[in-house]
Amino acid sequence: MSTDPATGPGWHTSTGCAAGVALAPGAACKLTVTFAPKTTGQTSGGVWLDNTSSDPSVLIAFYGRGIDAQAGTASLSFSPSPLVFPGQGVGTQSPGIAVTLSNPGPAKLTPTALVINGPAPYDYNVIGGTCNVGAAIQPAGSCTLIFVFTPAAPGSRPANLVVDAPQLANLAILSIGGTGSTLTGPPPADADVVEFVYPPANHYFLTASPEEAAVLDAGGAWTRTGFHFRAWSVGNDAAGTLPVCRFTGTPNIGPNSHFFSADENECAIVGANPYWYYEGTAFRTLLPDARACAAGMTAVIRFFAVGSDVVSVRHRYLVDPNEAARMRAAGWIEEGPVFCAPQ
Repeated sequence: MSTDPATGPGWHTSTGCAAGVALAPGAACKLTVTFAPKTTGQTSGGVWLDNTSSDPSVLIAFYGRGIDAQAGTASLSFSPSPLVFPGQGVGTQSPGIAVTLSNPGPAKLTPTALVINGPAPYDYNVIGGTCNVGAAIQPAGSCTLIFVFTPAAPGSRPANLVVDAPQLANLAILSIGGTGSTLTGPPPADADVVEFVYPPANHYFLTASPEEAAVLDAGGAWTRTGFHFRAWSVGNDAAGTLPVCRFTGTPNIGPNSHFFSADENECAIVGANPYWYYEGTAFRTLLPDARACAAGMTAVIRFFAVGSDVVSVRHRYLVDPNEAARMRAAGWIEEGPVFCAPQ
C-alpha cells in the first residue's frame, strides 16, 4: 500500500493488510482513513493498493473539507442555474454565456477554488468575467464568469463548476450541460450584402440583390461605400438561417432610413409602426447568441443617428472596426451586434 503523493496533510491511513501476505478468496483486511484538516477548504487524498493478481493496482480516493467558525456566514447562488448550452457542433466553440455568482451575505465571501469537474470538464472553459480566487464578493454583491462550450464528442456532455470558500458551509456546485452535435452548420454563404450611401442625406442602404445594386450603380445618386458582408440568399433557408426583414420609412411621414432585422419580435414591432413600410425579406443570416457570434463568424453592428424629427432617423450596419470607431466618434449610437456574417 502506498499513499498518493497528492494527498493533503490532513489525511492519515492505517491498515492491517500486510504487504507480501496473500489474501485468500473470500478473506478481507481493513484500511482505516481518518481526516484531521489543518486548513479550511476542500482537500483530497488516496492510496494505491498494489497487488500481484491479474487485476491492475487499485486507487482508493477520499475527499474532505475543513471548516472553521466562518463556515455558514455566507452563501452563494448561481444565475442561470443550471447552465445549459444549446447543441454545438463537435470541435467548435459556442458563444459565451455569462453566469452570475451572488453572495446574499451577511459576510463577505472569498473563493479559494473555482474548479470545473465532472464527466466532461475539458469541454468547458472560462474566457472572462470578474470572479477570481482570492477576490472577495461583498454581501449583496456578485461577480461573473463567462463560459464557452467546445464539445469533444457527440451526445450529452455534463460537468460542474465547484466553488469553495471558508465562508461556505458546503461546496457550492453549479451543474453545467451541453450536447455535442455532428450536424453540419449552415451551407456556404451565397450572397454579398453591399452597402450604398446617399451623400446629400448621409443615408445608408444595404442590398444583397445584384440586380438592385446594378440599378443603384446606374442611377448615380447612390454610391458604394466599399463595405460589405456575407450572408445567405433569400431562398437559401437550410440549416437555421433566418430571414432579414427590410423596412423603409413610410413615404411623406416615415424616417429617411432603411431598417433591417432578423429578430422576429423586432420585425413585428417595427411592422406595427405606421412610420415604417415593410418591403420584404432582404437576405438570410444568423443571430448572435448573448451578443456574441460563433467562431468563424463576424458580428454586424447596428448604429443609428437621430435628428430633430422622426424623418431624420438613420441606420447603418458595419463589420469594419475602424469604420465603426469613426461612427461612434461622429455621435452615432451603437446598438450592438444584430447579425452574424460568415467570414
